Amino acid sequence: MPAKKETSRKAVFLDRDGTLNKNTHYLIDFGDFELLPGVEQALRLLQDLDYRLFVVSNQSGVARGYFPFEAVEALHRKIEAHMATLGIRLEEMAFCPHHPQGSVAAYTMDCDCRKPKPGMLRYLATKYDVDISRSIMVGDSMSDAMAGLNAGMASAWIKSDPGAPRAGQVDNLPNLKEFVSLLDFAESLRDF
Repeated sequence: MPAKKETSRKAVFLDRDGTLNKNTHYLIDFGDFELLPGVEQALRLLQDLDYRLFVVSNQSGVARGYFPFEAVEALHRKIEAHMATLGIRLEEMAFCPHHPQGSVAAYTMDCDCRKPKPGMLRYLATKYDVDISRSIMVGDSMSDAMAGLNAGMASAWIKSDPGAPRAGQVDNLPNLKEFVSLLDFAESLRDF
């Protein structure tokens, strides 16, 4: 009987809007979901390098009353199914529905899951037995990068805007690296 393949304990945690897909400002309709150039190739490469893939996204539109919690869950199921047709497995898409200045009482709060806080990453790492020290958070904003650093993992900042401050200008953080795209980031991992 062949030995059971051990599940990888290293993971890449990905922001959603602006990192995986075009940022359409409060995306809720799957018809508006559009992968950014190179993302499909990047995710395949990450899988080939034995990284598990998770998505962590702030979705304050729930707290602001723009759409219900269940609509985000439904969108994420459609995204996961779409990615599966491309041969890409997103193990889970987690999201924070909270915002301190929300208008929906149940979601108006200062929580531990809203990035840059590390709650979503720590929750997923525990749930899936992920080794934080071998994992990386990737996103297009400094709050994404800081969520990874706050969780104790390395972070990658997808800085497609050349006018944005450089990571070295922010704090010269040793566990934060800059890339121009998700594909650029994924290709950099070939050397490890």
